[in-house]
Amino acid sequence: MIIYDTMPFLQRQLTVFKQADAVVFVSLAADGVQEFEAEYPGFALQPGHVPELAVFKRYAAGEVVDFHAIKVHYLKATPFQLAVWTALHEMAPTETLTYQALAARAKRPTAVRAVATAVGKNPLTIINACHRILPKGGGIGKYEYGPVIKQALLALDLKQPRSSQVISGESKTENHPAQSK
Repeated sequence: MIIYDTMPFLQRQLTVFKQADAVVFVSLAADGVQEFEAEYPGFALQPGHVPELAVFKRYAAGEVVDFHAIKVHYLKATPFQLAVWTALHEMAPTETLTYQALAARAKRPTAVRAVATAVGKNPLTIINACHRILPKGGGIGKYEYGPVIKQALLALDLKQPRSSQVISGESKTENHPAQSK
């Protein structure tokens, strides 16, 4: 069973999905449940309390948060996607990278376009900071939820401490997709 909870977020809606003790999906879509079901058909969903929503509320308010403290799990992923999403998850607060630099971190330095595709399929937006991947040629680039929300997230990130100031930074990531629904 996957539970989900929704809150207003940056003049949008944020929906967080959780299975057991790990967050498995984050949506900024107008209908997060519809987005989840399109990506992961067949999973049983139930509205409920997701305590991790409090971290997003503090983040939206401009408070210092540590997304590494949230335990995450991937419902489905290829080994390549896992490498890219893990590299995203391990980025320091406020750090930005180009797609090329992310490809190198994911140990796939020649697969820049494939890395960009994996970034676009990231199921844990904000937690895995795909909004902080920027094009080599400048600008803010693309974002599934649009450039306005990407710019707003980048502005919120500027309120976060630099990586040397993070107090609790141990990553809690499960890199194995669920075997059953």
